[in-house]
Amino acid sequence: MVVRNAPVITQEAHDVDPVRVEVVGADDVTPRMRRVRFRATTTGAVAALPVSGPTDHAKLFFPLEPGGEPERPEIGPRGLVSPPAGRPRPYREYTVRLVDGDELEIDMVRHGAGLAGRWIEEPGGALWVFGPRWSLAAEPRDWYLLGGDETALPALTRWLARLPSSARGTVLVEVADAAEEQSLVGPAGVEIRWLHRDGADPGTTTLLGDAVAGWERPDGEGLVWMGAEASALRPVRRRLRDLLPTEWIDLDGYWRRGVEGTGLG
Repeated sequence: MVVRNAPVITQEAHDVDPVRVEVVGADDVTPRMRRVRFRATTTGAVAALPVSGPTDHAKLFFPLEPGGEPERPEIGPRGLVSPPAGRPRPYREYTVRLVDGDELEIDMVRHGAGLAGRWIEEPGGALWVFGPRWSLAAEPRDWYLLGGDETALPALTRWLARLPSSARGTVLVEVADAAEEQSLVGPAGVEIRWLHRDGADPGTTTLLGDAVAGWERPDGEGLVWMGAEASALRPVRRRLRDLLPTEWIDLDGYWRRGVEGTGLG
């Protein structure tokens, strides 16, 4: 579920080819977040990726068997060709945290389940990257309300790096507990608030909705962006639609609780 009709936000489409990458390193940013670094097997291929917006994301194609070789994505006239009926999708979507020369950084939540969840426990070998297919850009606003759960942290990092130095606003981040807080750097006028589940499962709390319920709209024109579990954003949407023009609101249902292989992260 994506609500994206704000004229203050524009999208640029990209024509990209799949890029084969290999793991060159991995580090634990927090106990539940692992940062993986990839390098293209063809020189210049990663550096040429059109990564410019705060929410740019790409499909990562994993081997179906541990240690295997991932299949190259098949691209047809209408884009990515879906696998045959009954065959699982070999990819998951992730926000691109950083492109540095010909290296690519992706942050992955360690949840231990599914294709990517199993792979991230022992990351190695090759993957295929397809994307980003589009980039989001936003004109400067008087204030910003940004937020999400841990799957949105790479995008929030990119948002903060792209805000004007004079920006003011609030960032709401839902994570498992205090150990999952990361170093987020933004303009001095932007407050970062961490919301801890403290034992509750991801996607089961009202933390984001409760925080937005207590939020007061600043003066001027603003922009709201959040990425989180789809149902967690429902109270956020209801509250914001009572306060703001819908064209200021951009909410991304990054994933759905109990449904594997949907959304980002």
